[in-house]
Amino acid sequence: MTTETRTREYFDALLTSYDAMTKAAEQAGERGLKISQQYLADVVKRQRATIEMAKKVAAEPSNVGLAYTSVMEATATAQSQALEFAQMAYRESVAAGTEARETLDTLMAASKSAGEAAAALSREWIAANPFAEFIQSSVNMFTGAASAKS
Repeated sequence: MTTETRTREYFDALLTSYDAMTKAAEQAGERGLKISQQYLADVVKRQRATIEMAKKVAAEPSNVGLAYTSVMEATATAQSQALEFAQMAYRESVAAGTEARETLDTLMAASKSAGEAAAALSREWIAANPFAEFIQSSVNMFTGAASAKS
C-alpha cells in the first residue's frame, strides 16, 4: 500500500469514530427528548383528570359514594399510566444499551484501523527519513542512560 492509501485509511478511521460518537449523542438526545415529552404529556393528562374529578366531587359534595368512586377511578388510571411510562422508560433503556454496545464496537474497530494505519505510516516514515535512525538511536541512548542511573 502507498503512503497516501495508509494516510487515507488513518483519517477514514478517525472519521468513523467521530461519526459513531455523533450518532450516539444524537440518539441519546432523541431518547431523552422522547422520555421528557412523554412525561410532560402524562403530567398534563393527570392534571386534567384531577380537575375533572374535583369538579365531580364539588358538584355533589355530600355524595360520598361519588367521591369514593371518583378517587378510586383516578387512582387506578394514574397507576396504569405510571406503569405505561415505566414500561416505555425500560424499553428506551434497553435500546440505549444496545446502541451503546454498537457504538463501542464501531469505536473499537475504528481505533484498531487507525492504530494499524498509524503504525504502518510510522514504519514507512522511518524507512524514508534519513534522520529517523539518528533520532531512534538518540532516544535509545537517552532512555538507556536514564535507566542505568535508576
